[in-house]
Amino acid sequence: MILAMVAELGLRVLDMGCLPDQLEVTKTQLAKASESADVILTCGGVSVGEEDHIKAAIASLGTLALWKVAMKPGKPFAFGTVGSATFMGMPGNPVAAWVTFALLVRPYLLARMGADACSPRRLRVPAAFDWTAPDSRQEFLRGRLNEHGAAVPHGRQNSGVLSSVTESEGLIEIPASTPVRAGEFVGFIPYTFLL
Repeated sequence: MILAMVAELGLRVLDMGCLPDQLEVTKTQLAKASESADVILTCGGVSVGEEDHIKAAIASLGTLALWKVAMKPGKPFAFGTVGSATFMGMPGNPVAAWVTFALLVRPYLLARMGADACSPRRLRVPAAFDWTAPDSRQEFLRGRLNEHGAAVPHGRQNSGVLSSVTESEGLIEIPASTPVRAGEFVGFIPYTFLL
């Protein structure tokens, strides 16, 4: 999925394949990628599990300028360098990888390519739902606009359910720690603004 979205931007893609959950292999492949790539993208391995080796590998090979962002889905996101290459590590859950690519990685790649407008535009639309237990992080719900132009979230928001992306039309933006009542305005980013 990520390879296809990078290729769609017209960039040359070098697929380093899937790596086993081993620190030394991860370090070797990241060092190898840094020799021929301007930007290294990874999916998975950036969290805090016993077999998540990206953070340690980057710490030993380069710099880790950012680790974890206050967004849901997408908290385990990393940014740094390996050699002269920029490193961006996305979460392993498919929706979290898709959202962080669309909102963080793609704008960065576009800026590196010299594009003027890189951040996705947002529409202000009324909510057709109540969101009474907000997260402490900024949330991006998969959803659609109903026949009245109001935002309706998809019924399944788990970051492992990629079908929630294909069955929706955009991202509903909920500010951190902010409850939403039906009729209040929220941000809506149509997928056509993201891809």
